[in-house]
Amino acid sequence: MLDGLDIDILKELEKNARISYRKISEKCKISVGTVHNRIQKLNEEGIIHGYLLDMDERKLNYNLKAVIFLVITGTKIKDMMKKLSTYPQVTNAYSISGNISAVIICRFKEMREFQEFTNTLNEEEDIQMVDSNIVLDIFKEDLHHLLSSENKSGEKE
Repeated sequence: MLDGLDIDILKELEKNARISYRKISEKCKISVGTVHNRIQKLNEEGIIHGYLLDMDERKLNYNLKAVIFLVITGTKIKDMMKKLSTYPQVTNAYSISGNISAVIICRFKEMREFQEFTNTLNEEEDIQMVDSNIVLDIFKEDLHHLLSSENKSGEKE
């Protein structure tokens, strides 16, 4: 069970995963040893999975992002999603409720790669429908700040 101190430490790591234990101890007004022990506990409990590098995809020439909706044969969703998750173009893969079985978010350097990938999807026997959408503008894209709008009790501020 997370307490307010765990949340405060996670918020600091969320802002900057490279922050030193000393800086966290200063901000949270606790000892460096307490920070170390709490972070170790959060790692052991699987709350912290790792530390990610946040890169600008466009500066790495990934100029196309696609949101692709899929209808997959009923009993094959889990197998198909595991398979699709192995493709390097797929950054996110979700099974969802409703008439659509799944949604994947993909990134590509050029249109040709996108076309080849959608052709691959269309060749899959268990995929009944592919609805590809190119992202035109990104207004918010933030998978790294889960706690930034919560207070110590977990309520939205």
